[in-house]
Amino acid sequence: MQVAGDPDSTLRARESNRPGHILVIDSDSSIGETIGAILRHDGYTVETAVSYLDAEVLLQTGSFDLLLADLQGEEISERWLRPAHTRSPELIIIVLVRFTSFDTALTALRAGAYDYLVKPVDVDELRVRVHRGLEHRRLGHELGLRVAELEEAHARVHSFNAELQQQVGEATAELRWRLHELDESNRHLRETQEEHDRFVAMVAHEMRGPLNPIINYAQLAKRPGLPQSTLDHYADIIMEQAYRLNRLVDDLQTATRLSTGHFTLRLERCDIAVAIEELMDNFIASVHERHFTFERPEAGVMALVDRDRIVQAVRNLVDNAVKYSAEGGDVGIRLWQDATRVYISVSDHGAGIPPEEIPRIFEAFTRLNKESEISGSGLGLYITRGIVTAHGGTLSVSNGSGNERMRGAIFTIELPSGDASPNSAGIAD
Repeated sequence: MQVAGDPDSTLRARESNRPGHILVIDSDSSIGETIGAILRHDGYTVETAVSYLDAEVLLQTGSFDLLLADLQGEEISERWLRPAHTRSPELIIIVLVRFTSFDTALTALRAGAYDYLVKPVDVDELRVRVHRGLEHRRLGHELGLRVAELEEAHARVHSFNAELQQQVGEATAELRWRLHELDESNRHLRETQEEHDRFVAMVAHEMRGPLNPIINYAQLAKRPGLPQSTLDHYADIIMEQAYRLNRLVDDLQTATRLSTGHFTLRLERCDIAVAIEELMDNFIASVHERHFTFERPEAGVMALVDRDRIVQAVRNLVDNAVKYSAEGGDVGIRLWQDATRVYISVSDHGAGIPPEEIPRIFEAFTRLNKESEISGSGLGLYITRGIVTAHGGTLSVSNGSGNERMRGAIFTIELPSGDASPNSAGIAD
């Protein structure tokens, strides 16, 4: 074995700063011990073995950083070197080969060896190769640690990104929901503003209806020399239009109370038949262009209701029947009851209601034929349904049978007759 001079102090210092655990395998114990002594002198921990069986025991019981192995044939690479590298991938293997055994060295490199040294071994070359091998192992180990750290950091970043995406998704969803709410609020505000504008226009139009005749006939009544009969006629017209205006104000007030939840009832047990009969007498006396019929039980129909509100509801239905039936047509009112309910129906012989329009006729300010010359605020059915609902009842509508132009509409009020609490917005004693 050839031994050269001592290495420079810098290399030795670097090696001493990186001690390693080395196993030397050589069938020639003297060579193995010599190599071991050199490496121990450089600060490494070295163990030696003269056979691969001894080396196997040492590898299984100890932890080595580098292996210096004398290969005696290609079969050693296949039978021992490859499995050893497979078991410990981080183990640096440097094989010792004779000058004439380069094929063995190549076989060892293919089996996983890091490097090889040619016997007889040069001491400096030995130290350089061992140093490089251990440095390679250290760098590989550090690289593995850095890769693990990077993978851990990547996992944290991935987790953070997933959490961030979830937060962004939730924030986006909430933003979209709030934008939707804002859009809905804006739409509602626009609809409310449009409804308000229509309401103001409708009130102005409806009030102008009775106010114009009142003003006109009041001006006519100021003319001198008019006979008393003419003045009485003017006064009747003024009174009629004043009552009409008063009813419009009442309707607006009732509709406002219904929409704001301030509508109240004054309940008392009364005979509904008598109340409706009085209402019909007023219609018969004032409306001569229609034929009215009232069908009722001979006995009274008692119920716990707000008498004035029920009369108002029925009057609205009869008003509609008069407006939408042909001149000389029939307007029928029918009253009946069973054990727990009272029923009031109002029918006419007009054109009826288109089925597709039925769901919206009970909305405020709704008029099906706005081009019609028939006057009205569009509040009658809305108020009627509100009154009936406040009593815990229902209001339904259907078309009659027969000719399409004369089939008419049938509105039916259904009320509880007992003492059960109605579904009112408020009840006043």
